Amino acid sequence: MEYPLLKRQLPPKIKNVWRSRQLIGLVVGIVVSGGTFWAVKIFEFLQPAYFFWIWLGLTLLFLLSKLIDFALIPYRYQFHRFEIDDADIALQTGYFFRNMTFVPISRIQHVETEQGPLLRKAGLMSVVLHTAATTHRLAGLTVADAQQLREQIIALVKVAKEDV
Repeated sequence: MEYPLLKRQLPPKIKNVWRSRQLIGLVVGIVVSGGTFWAVKIFEFLQPAYFFWIWLGLTLLFLLSKLIDFALIPYRYQFHRFEIDDADIALQTGYFFRNMTFVPISRIQHVETEQGPLLRKAGLMSVVLHTAATTHRLAGLTVADAQQLREQIIALVKVAKEDV
């Protein structure tokens, strides 16, 4: 069975944000890995001969996982989608294990917009939906789309609350 794709896709600029996050994670991981190696060597913790091979294996596994994540960004982009109708908001994520979440409009308590440094640099913004139980994030919309989407959701929530 083919998994249906939702209609609205994130802007292509989100791929650059995802790449930047992967590179930042890679740099932090390399610094931590190198710092761990030299701290063990300098302070003479765990000096068995196999320490180097364990460290090297873990470091290579980390680098391989970052490389795979980086290479899969275009594929990941194809499956991050969303859709809004009068009853609910559908959020689709995942590329190997696909997930579709439906957030009922009547359950939304409040809506926020967020913009971290990487999103700000790319001219993008996140819309955050809060329900009583969970928080759902739609990250990577243009600023105009995010603000328009926020207003649209607030209007739909008002109509849903009046119907109750």
